[in-house]
Amino acid sequence: MASYRIVCTDQAPADKPPSHQHIVNVGTGTNPIRADKRWSLQQVLDAMDKGDTFYTIGERSGKRAEVDKYWCTPCGRWFIRSHADAVQDNNLDNLPRC
Repeated sequence: MASYRIVCTDQAPADKPPSHQHIVNVGTGTNPIRADKRWSLQQVLDAMDKGDTFYTIGERSGKRAEVDKYWCTPCGRWFIRSHADAVQDNNLDNLPRC
């Protein structure tokens, strides 16, 4: 099992109402400015199913947030999100775009 730091994301509008966005790709690496590897959402979900973990680290706060799978009921499928911790800069939605 491995652990990967997510440093950037790509998001796309949900395909079903209510309107919202979902992460569809991520970039991982040790450098917060540049991803070493790009992952599709499905690759991340598959890796999580095999026991790998993903996380973010806030650039200003230095706080780590674990990334979890969640079921989007309107969309009828799994997506990922950072664990809620009231820290903004480690939130997946606030990371730079890949």
